[in-house]
Amino acid sequence: MQVPYQWLKEYIDPGMSAQQLADLMTLSGIEVGAVERFGPELPGVVVGQAKKVEQHPGRSNLTLVEVDTGGDILNIVCGAHNVKVGDKVPVARPGSKLPGERLIEETKLYGVLSSGMLCSAQELGLELGAEDEILILEEDAPLGVPVDRLLGFDDQILFLELTPNRSDCLGLIGVAHEVAALTGAQVVFPPCEPVESGRQLHDFIQVTVKDSEWCPRYTARVVVEITIKKSPLWMQLRLLKAGIRPISNVVDITNYVMWEYGQPLHAFDLELLTDSEIIVRRATAGEVLITLDGVKRELDTEVLVIADSTKAVGLAGVMGGENTEITETTKAILIEAAAFNPKNIRRTARRFALPSEASQRFEKGVNHDAVLDAQNRAAYLIGELTGGKVLQGLIDINSSMVKPWPVQLKPSRVNKILGMEIAQEEIIAILSKLGLPLKQVDEDQLLVTVPLRRPDLIIEEDLIEEIVRLHGYDRVPTTLPRGELTQNRESMPERLKTMVRNLLVSCGFYECITYSFINPANLNRLRIAGDDPRLRLISVQNPFSEEQAVMRTTLLPGLLKAALQNISYRELNMQLFELGIVYYPQKLPIISLPEETERLTLLVSGLAPEPNWVVPSRQAGFYEIKGALELIFKRFQIEGVNYLDRAEPFTHPTRSAQLLLDGKLFGFIGELHPDVAVDFGLEQPVTIAEIELAPLFSKANLVPRMVPLPRYPAANRDLAVVVSKEVCAAKLEEAIWAAGGELLDAVRLFDLYEGKQVPAGKRSLAYSLVFRTDEGTLTEAEVNAAQNKIEEALLGLGATLRS
Repeated sequence: MQVPYQWLKEYIDPGMSAQQLADLMTLSGIEVGAVERFGPELPGVVVGQAKKVEQHPGRSNLTLVEVDTGGDILNIVCGAHNVKVGDKVPVARPGSKLPGERLIEETKLYGVLSSGMLCSAQELGLELGAEDEILILEEDAPLGVPVDRLLGFDDQILFLELTPNRSDCLGLIGVAHEVAALTGAQVVFPPCEPVESGRQLHDFIQVTVKDSEWCPRYTARVVVEITIKKSPLWMQLRLLKAGIRPISNVVDITNYVMWEYGQPLHAFDLELLTDSEIIVRRATAGEVLITLDGVKRELDTEVLVIADSTKAVGLAGVMGGENTEITETTKAILIEAAAFNPKNIRRTARRFALPSEASQRFEKGVNHDAVLDAQNRAAYLIGELTGGKVLQGLIDINSSMVKPWPVQLKPSRVNKILGMEIAQEEIIAILSKLGLPLKQVDEDQLLVTVPLRRPDLIIEEDLIEEIVRLHGYDRVPTTLPRGELTQNRESMPERLKTMVRNLLVSCGFYECITYSFINPANLNRLRIAGDDPRLRLISVQNPFSEEQAVMRTTLLPGLLKAALQNISYRELNMQLFELGIVYYPQKLPIISLPEETERLTLLVSGLAPEPNWVVPSRQAGFYEIKGALELIFKRFQIEGVNYLDRAEPFTHPTRSAQLLLDGKLFGFIGELHPDVAVDFGLEQPVTIAEIELAPLFSKANLVPRMVPLPRYPAANRDLAVVVSKEVCAAKLEEAIWAAGGELLDAVRLFDLYEGKQVPAGKRSLAYSLVFRTDEGTLTEAEVNAAQNKIEEALLGLGATLRS
């Protein structure tokens, strides 16, 4: 919104410079993005009057003009032919400079000395008239006065950067109300009572509004016997300062009044309206209208049009039609000022790509009370400036239900929200400056009536914002935030989960985060039986799709989907894990919050580690996951984890194990069953594991345990036994520890062999035994005695010593 300062001063005198007013408005919340001078300085360009106009003696297309510049008589050769004796014109004297650093000098043109130049509007930097047409100034322009001062080139333009809610400042009178609230000055309204004469309006025109929802108010006046010509220079200059291109007197006046009141208007050529009728209606499907920009538009029933008895003549609130355009031959016009539905105008303007100053104002909502004022103001100006007659009467079809509304305001709440003390008397004074009528209900309650020009004031907080911005944002005291400081430390479960993540990442795993919602069909693919608690599912009432229909009871579907995604991108080697929650209902149908359990799920596939030239890679599987889990157990100092040779419904029957802690099941490890892998679209072996974290966390011990360095040397022995495959290695190791007694310091399985040298159904296990005591160096006899006890214990399990 461009606000010419001198034009604004016609409605209010702020009593300060344009820059000071801009600073004041910005501090109050109406941001002024820039303050710029309207035009350049024109040193040496003054007002002159043509005293004599003759043809150039040597050239028929040139004229010789004698001008009086208020004391000096200059002879100037001119190429334009619109200058007459007595006209006031801009004269660039020798030595003057025009825009673009154009220096004017005395020179001979075809034998005649030309002492300067008569200027067109474009040569002065104005977008007015033709380039070969001299600018004719007002008749009362004083001779010798600098033209830049006469034309208001020194006027300051305020560029308002309005927020969407301040549509009231899209007109100069609305800006004047804002300035009045800031400065205490009084708003002066322009004359807007047209002189009516001639016949009654109703003898010339009939108006019907068929859609009052989309057009709650429509007003019309008729002016006859008008003459279409250029607007007065003062009006053209004001429009240029507002950023509007002047066209003709009638069109310019509708734009001028729009800039005053923020109310768009439109003028129709009355003689082009069939049956002198205006109908405000929805367009019919397939109806066609050629708008003023010459574009043919196909309409439908979602478009509001202004029509006559046979055709559409304008897109309501957006653009008029070419078929009723104001031209030089127009003699009678109908002036339209209306209020339209903002949403419909916005849709229409966006649909046809026709943003305009008018549609912008209608989209944000116009003041229904100002429609009639703008109508009368336009009729007044057209009557004054076109020589036309304003017919008696007007049409005002008003079905608007919008009335001023009350908003309650508590001064105590103002101070509470702002965190500062503003006296009730000052609050009342600020609201009065804003032009908001109020009455005091009790000691701490005001009833404020909001006029239609301020549609942004809806609730109590809106009024509080008005109070603080007029009181002054710069007067709001600076305070530091208050609150109690708390220890920002992780809870123990969160700390343990962080440790699990770090340990797995150190093992080469990558963390995944998948959705808590899954497709129940994935559980069927996992071959889970009907009585399995993992099938007690909580359904989502409004799922986005079947893929997210139920809350997960296992993390496996999400991790398997992630693996499939990796494989589809040819990322075949992967070690993934997820820490997440699974959900088990306490009852079905669910009537209370479900039980949420933390789970850790791991998945490996392909080669581990990634192929490199230092460490050979191998197929990742059971033991990569087992090793990662045992690292976690060791870090948490958890003992008593056992592996039970038992498969899950979806794991390989001979390559799986269940995990027990103190005899209680808390997880599993296993290779994914080949048939299940096929159902999930996985074309390479995948090994998985899932454990509950709560049992681990309950037994976790993070206190470091210090072990002193040994004082005496150890005795190392190797022991190999052949044993049935039915006997698990854990059972053998348990027997070794029990038989070795206090002298046994460490046991490590270092070899597993199955082959020709071992009988069928059996395997060879080789252990490294370390014997040590803190009481002294062990003798050979002591070590042999301990080893003999171990061998006897293993023989008791059916093992035979391997030589």
